[in-house]
Amino acid sequence: LYHECKLIHADLSEYNILYCNESLYIIDVSQSVEHDHPQALEFLRKDCSNITAFFRKSGVCVMRVKELFEFVTDPTINKDNLDEYLQLAQEKAVACGITTAEEEVSEAVFQNVFIPRTLNE
Repeated sequence: LYHECKLIHADLSEYNILYCNESLYIIDVSQSVEHDHPQALEFLRKDCSNITAFFRKSGVCVMRVKELFEFVTDPTINKDNLDEYLQLAQEKAVACGITTAEEEVSEAVFQNVFIPRTLNE
C-alpha cells in the first residue's frame, strides 16, 4: 500500500485485513491518505502499532512498532530482497522473546516522538 499505491491506510486494524487463498486483502481504504499528507507518518505509526498489538496479543512473535515502521518506509527494500529481509526479521522477532524495560521505554518513546516530514521541521 505504501510503496505501490503511495497510500497510508490511516485506520488499519485486524478488522481491515482479510486473508484468503494465502493472500492478504486490505479493505476499508476510503480514509487512506497519500504518503505526503502532513500527518501521514503519524497515521502510519498508529497503523503499525495497531497491527503489532493485535498479533502480539494473539501470541505471535512480531517486529517492534519502530521496526515495522522502518520496514514499511525503507526505500531499499524491494521485490528482489523482500523475502531475505522478512526471514531475518522473523528470526529476530522469535529470538527477542521477552521485552526488556529498556526496549519498552524505547518503544514508548517512538510512539510519542514527533516525526518530521522535512528538514525544516
